[in-house]
Amino acid sequence: MIFALWDDRITKKASIGTSPFNLVYGKEAILPPNLVFPSSALVQFIEEKPTSSLQLRISLILKLEEEREKAKQTHAHLQQLVKIFFDTSSVNKKNFQIGDLVLKWDKAHEEKGKQSKFQKLWLGPFQIVEKLGPSTFLLQYLQGKKDDLPVNELILKKKKS
Repeated sequence: MIFALWDDRITKKASIGTSPFNLVYGKEAILPPNLVFPSSALVQFIEEKPTSSLQLRISLILKLEEEREKAKQTHAHLQQLVKIFFDTSSVNKKNFQIGDLVLKWDKAHEEKGKQSKFQKLWLGPFQIVEKLGPSTFLLQYLQGKKDDLPVNELILKKKKS
């Protein structure tokens, strides 16, 4: 388990563009095989000789801040791409309009064992009387009684004639 956690911490993540280890310590982890067969990054680090330990520490802190800022920007960019994808995907778009006849999911009997074998899990029909937001509606029974609570489109489906 320890090795799995270590591997996860030093693996580069696509969402931040670097490894969590790099964000915390400001440098990539040096694995034991890299000590025996040095990589170019290790050789470059060994060859760098700053004039003082204070200068080394300041340069490492500045580099770490740059890495963290770059990770923030990468993460924000990827979040924006995911948001655009979900906003434009038409998988769950139901396009309800005022006046549509809909059925509402019965949340009270959703869990197994709370409904009988032949009980309907969709309530209604209802008519949409008001659109409160992009996916929120007020409903009314066909008899004319208005439902008090707004309903999200996720628990609605169009009634088939």
